[in-house]
Amino acid sequence: MRAFPLVLLACAFAARAQHKATDPGAPWPQNVDLARATAMGGANGAIATGNEALTTNPAGLAQTRRYHLEIDGVTDPRFPAQGLMISLVDSVSAPVATGLLFSRWGSGQPGGRGEGWYAGLAYSYGAGSTFIGGMTKYYRFATPLGEAHRFAQDFAILAKRGTFGYALVFQNIATSSIPGFPITGAVAIAWGTDTDWHLAFDYKADLSDTHNIKSKGAGGLEYLIEQVIALRGGATYDVSRELWWVSAGLGFLTEKGGAQLVWRRRVAGAPGFDQLFEAAITLYLE
Repeated sequence: MRAFPLVLLACAFAARAQHKATDPGAPWPQNVDLARATAMGGANGAIATGNEALTTNPAGLAQTRRYHLEIDGVTDPRFPAQGLMISLVDSVSAPVATGLLFSRWGSGQPGGRGEGWYAGLAYSYGAGSTFIGGMTKYYRFATPLGEAHRFAQDFAILAKRGTFGYALVFQNIATSSIPGFPITGAVAIAWGTDTDWHLAFDYKADLSDTHNIKSKGAGGLEYLIEQVIALRGGATYDVSRELWWVSAGLGFLTEKGGAQLVWRRRVAGAPGFDQLFEAAITLYLE
């Protein structure tokens, strides 16, 4: 009987040691966005207007006039994983909105560790209530699936009809597969305005294997109080693997900048990472 707790401890350690950066939903650039989008469960494709557009839908950059610098930090102490994202968006200086993103990550136990960085240049142009955009990225990662030293391209479109918006996004298009960063396609719809509330839904599919397409859905809600405090929440469901996550976030907005706090936790499905925390600071440079 005395050996039983030791057996449980050994099993728990072995399970933890299996954590890989490429696990479904792992804290990894493919699964974690900038703070606003993460807080809404990833349901951001049709409402992307700020720096979070760089990871969800670059077409959204041209929707509003912004010149913002944002710094995001992510941690999951149990997986373990750490991420740093620095982004700059300028839709003021020229007719074509642009954005820069640098993202540095480390995720997983030694046997499944993924580490590296990627940088990207995004661009967006609006014609009436329709916006088109893209992002050119360079990945430099060591992943459990191999080395990722490659360029990739995102393409996106977003359209608004009153308070209703819809979007189509393709990410990580490349001449050959990129380990740890599969080609994905997403469709998104949303209702609401940037000054009041948003209700958003995204569907995202992993297109790296057309004979076995993996998909997940996300829903999110955002409510602004006097345009000073933003309350956000969301849920994500991995259809292919039957995994659930819930997320919540709090944003503080001022005339000079803002701060965001985000929490996300897996609540159902196969053993994996427990929860992550994300924080962001935004400076308004205009």
